[in-house]
Amino acid sequence: MNFVKLSGLVCAAALVWSAQVFAADWQAGAPPEWKQLIEAAKKEGPVVVAASPEFGKPLAEAFERDTGLKMDFLGGAYNELEARFVREARAGNETVDIYFGGGTSINYVKEGIIEPIGPMLMLPSVKDPKNWRDGKLKFEDEAGVNLLIPNEYIHGWPLFDSNVIKPGMVESWQDLLKPEWKGKIAAYDPTVPGPGTAVASFLAHMFGIDYVKKLYDGQDVKISRNPRQLVEWVARGTYPVALAALATHIEAFKKEGVTNLLVPVMKDAPGTLLGGSSLPLTAKGTPHPNATKVFINWYASQPGQQVFTDTWATPSRRIDVVPNGVPEYVIPKPGLDYFDQYTESFYMGDRPKIIKAITDTLGR
Repeated sequence: MNFVKLSGLVCAAALVWSAQVFAADWQAGAPPEWKQLIEAAKKEGPVVVAASPEFGKPLAEAFERDTGLKMDFLGGAYNELEARFVREARAGNETVDIYFGGGTSINYVKEGIIEPIGPMLMLPSVKDPKNWRDGKLKFEDEAGVNLLIPNEYIHGWPLFDSNVIKPGMVESWQDLLKPEWKGKIAAYDPTVPGPGTAVASFLAHMFGIDYVKKLYDGQDVKISRNPRQLVEWVARGTYPVALAALATHIEAFKKEGVTNLLVPVMKDAPGTLLGGSSLPLTAKGTPHPNATKVFINWYASQPGQQVFTDTWATPSRRIDVVPNGVPEYVIPKPGLDYFDQYTESFYMGDRPKIIKAITDTLGR
């Protein structure tokens, strides 16, 4: 069933995020070939990274600061970036070195078009299990070598307009089926890859596809493919409930002074454990192999994960990353059961059936 129930001890570490920040250089103890790799990377030119636009400037500046290497950034919608990355990888004509993928990336492992990440990890600070939550590096694939999950958080919660929804009005997912919420719920499109699919899959797994149909179709849910728009709708009072909103946008609105955004814990299903779009993918025949390897090690290190955490407002699995700006609602809570979606068994087993059922039921 892929459920994860965190003990008080584990969650204490997750909530406190150990103040033990490694003062040593992130490259400390590097093998001799590491210096050779850096020099070879300098001769290749900038590494090309594709991800959400928010990452462009912070990643490029920090990567050059820490390695002396340049980075070219390609920003855009994840579905468009993924389509380009996969198309080029299949054609053997890759222009992107690294793409930040999600759980569906397990399909490309099976297809054989991406390189395993595990063998690329060289630095002691990256490879040492004690630097990671639960004392281990986590991979989506059962072999534990292909798809590193460096960042992990709780998703699946709804977003409420606290001016409309008062305490006790909506405490469970079943409450959203009440007549008073018809036409008052917005959601990221559950029929395309992304946060909408993750939430709909979570709900279908927990309550069945009939529940998903009753919620999305029966309640006339307003569909969007713009995650920022979802949050804006709730902030402006257009829709009092949004499904599959992202913490990045919620926190951005809060910083602008918006005070009516509330993320509750639903009593009947508190959330699902995701790795988000944090999984680094590189294709076979990547144009800058040495720079790519340097980037992978840096990205999985303390400074690399700090940048990702600061930018995306989700917690790293590294215990030495300070959760600056990470909202408490994405950090696992003690004693709660969370459904772990980022496993090979789910993505290659139940998920395709659930996605087909969702598409058949909600295809618009």
